[in-house]
Amino acid sequence: MNISPVNEKHLSKAYIDLEPALDATKPNGPFRPSGEGHEGDLLIFVPRNIKSRLIDRMTGSYGYSHLAVDCGEIDQPTGRRVMIEATMSDVVHYAYQDEYGERPFVRIPLKKTGVNVQQFCECVRSRLGEKFGNMEVLTLGILDNPARQICSDLVTNCLPEEMRKEFVQCHRAAIIHPLSAVLDKKSDGTLRLFISPNGFVEYFGAPRGKDLEGPDQLVEPQPQDSRKAVGLFPKIWKHGVAFLTHGWRRLTNW
Repeated sequence: MNISPVNEKHLSKAYIDLEPALDATKPNGPFRPSGEGHEGDLLIFVPRNIKSRLIDRMTGSYGYSHLAVDCGEIDQPTGRRVMIEATMSDVVHYAYQDEYGERPFVRIPLKKTGVNVQQFCECVRSRLGEKFGNMEVLTLGILDNPARQICSDLVTNCLPEEMRKEFVQCHRAAIIHPLSAVLDKKSDGTLRLFISPNGFVEYFGAPRGKDLEGPDQLVEPQPQDSRKAVGLFPKIWKHGVAFLTHGWRRLTNW
């Protein structure tokens, strides 16, 4: 796939918040298990500025723009709960779960879907210190450097292969929005999968972002089944939105 050169000015359209967290301090550890059974929870946040709301619309309009992972840990010196995230101009790092204040987010416990959350979190922790994937952000997942990460890569790359395959099938069947994921076939025939925060939320059956009442809303995950047919109207609507969005991107030189 040929991609035209990306200008630095397009950072203003990046697939993540560009503003710093409300609490810019970072936990230094050591970290200990919280004992609350949150290992492997996905924390998926609603947009908090115009730029991230635009990106929400460009990835399916489900109402989300950022993702982090709770591996069930507490920062021992402060006693505050922590998460692992990737943000612009930074490396994959620990952050406090309350760093965004009252910004609403959903909590989706992967252990309730049968995922081995211990292995999952070991994989996520192995990404700590990796640089942020600016090019992947700028191309909404089309260009990828495996040595760099963005927020949703932390989850996508660490999920069991069977669940990744189910995401692919749900995307192809328009069970999740065509704009919420990117399927990129590599030269060696393998398939690289990129999933946006909206893709995860829709796949696991969480409410739309506009329906959240505050932070840390627990959701019982109900993964989509690719074997179930989608109604004709929803499929036409989703593909129609995708077609119009792609056309808008061309007109505005996205």
